[in-house]
Amino acid sequence: MIGMTRNRWRVALASLIAAATFGATTPAFAAHPDRCDRKLERIEREFRVIERFLGWEAASYWWNEFAWPKYYRQCEA
Repeated sequence: MIGMTRNRWRVALASLIAAATFGATTPAFAAHPDRCDRKLERIEREFRVIERFLGWEAASYWWNEFAWPKYYRQCEA
């Protein structure tokens, strides 16, 4: 029972962190490679923070579902 509550809390916290990272999206990132490099470094740092507090599974989910697709849309596509 406690494990289920703990996992729900972790998922909720990961969702909150993911929602906070969205912010305003602009395609202008692609025009500035330095900006994209800094953005990638920032999301890698956020991955490590989530991994430290919530575990690798939650960090991996956040990366694959939120951080990388957003970065790819703004900088790679």
